[in-house]
Amino acid sequence: MAASHTIAPGMFTLQPISEAQIDSVVALHQMALSYSLNSRLGTGHLSYLYSNMRQDATCLSIVAVMEGEVLGVVCAALNPEMLTRRLLAGFPTRQWVALLGRIVCQPTFLLEWLKSRSLSHPVTFQDMKVRPYLTVIAVSPAARRSGLGRALVGTVDNFVRQHGQSFYHLDTRTDNSMARAFYSRLGFIELEERGPDVVFVRQL
Repeated sequence: MAASHTIAPGMFTLQPISEAQIDSVVALHQMALSYSLNSRLGTGHLSYLYSNMRQDATCLSIVAVMEGEVLGVVCAALNPEMLTRRLLAGFPTRQWVALLGRIVCQPTFLLEWLKSRSLSHPVTFQDMKVRPYLTVIAVSPAARRSGLGRALVGTVDNFVRQHGQSFYHLDTRTDNSMARAFYSRLGFIELEERGPDVVFVRQL
């Protein structure tokens, strides 16, 4: 992969995730967001999530590609609570078995899941419930400082606006100073901390 300074706006294209790109997207997700519970639940779990989101009209699933290589990914959901219900309802038996097996072998997974539930609590800003949610954004190290992350955020802005919404939210780790600085530069508002995570709101 070329050095990051050679990747500039116009050198990558933004497009919906295709089924053929899911393996590359999962690999990027696990590399960039290795700490996340979804990453730790394995490639099969992530593949299931991405496969379903890319087919859901209430979700945005976009990749940034250069010369056939996936350099970034962003996903958003207009109604994350409804999306979660649909994902759980369609969870294959083998996935449940694999998940239970991981919990038995590593009980900390259950504790992490319980802690993560705090992020599912409603986000309120200016006395309004902010439902749309940027679920994931990940950029290859080779593409950082190229404008790619800003371009991915722009696709979420457009998606949310097109559906008549004025706000959306996201979360990142409190100790992720690089991500926090990135969101602040783009005008996101740091709203509150929830355990090891911090919630940001975007006003469009």
